Amino acid sequence: MSTAHLPPVPVWDWSIRLFHWSLPVLLALLWYYAGEDMDRHMLFAQLLMSLVLYRVIWGFIGTPYARFGHFVYHPRHIVAYLRASLSPQKPVYLSHNPMGGIMVLVLLGGLLIQAGTGLFATDDIFYTGPLYDYVTGDTAGQMTRWHKQWFYWGMLVLVGLHVCAVLLYRLRGENLVRPMITGNKPAPAAGAADQLPRQQGFPWLRFMITAAIAWGAVEALFRL
Repeated sequence: MSTAHLPPVPVWDWSIRLFHWSLPVLLALLWYYAGEDMDRHMLFAQLLMSLVLYRVIWGFIGTPYARFGHFVYHPRHIVAYLRASLSPQKPVYLSHNPMGGIMVLVLLGGLLIQAGTGLFATDDIFYTGPLYDYVTGDTAGQMTRWHKQWFYWGMLVLVGLHVCAVLLYRLRGENLVRPMITGNKPAPAAGAADQLPRQQGFPWLRFMITAAIAWGAVEALFRL
């Protein structure tokens, strides 16, 4: 049976896609308003933190392909994938492949560093992060420097690596952008290494609980 007759596999639910495409928009807005309009900068920071917390929780209780347990692999599987990926017939994964799983964790970690340092930062005039009063002035100053430097030497580097990886996979015949728009991936004729049974419907109750926890926790943090 040819792949043309195989139905596409729904992989990325709409919340994962919204999360993914919201990140570059929010990072651009945060950079644009930093030092210009701190009220908006803080609002977008709160939204970004809520989305990151949502993604972390969703990685444990969300849709099957979104769960960390589905795409975070043992080191021996990562090494085996790297060896196999050098061949023309590299393994096919519907979710993130072993290296993609590492990139997800690294990007989430980078976002947490960016947001975490901002919680203690100050512009030395009007605005301070919600946790500024819980540390010394020297610590707040150091956090402020890290917050600014990490964006350029951390986040932008990670984003650049992510884009390069997507382009490299595209050159090798695998389009990673379209599935993150449509949510579907072509069904491989021989089956993917991580293919799961199709999920029936979107778990709206879990979504609403997760979104409420994420927004409520960040809102409470910013009100300290």
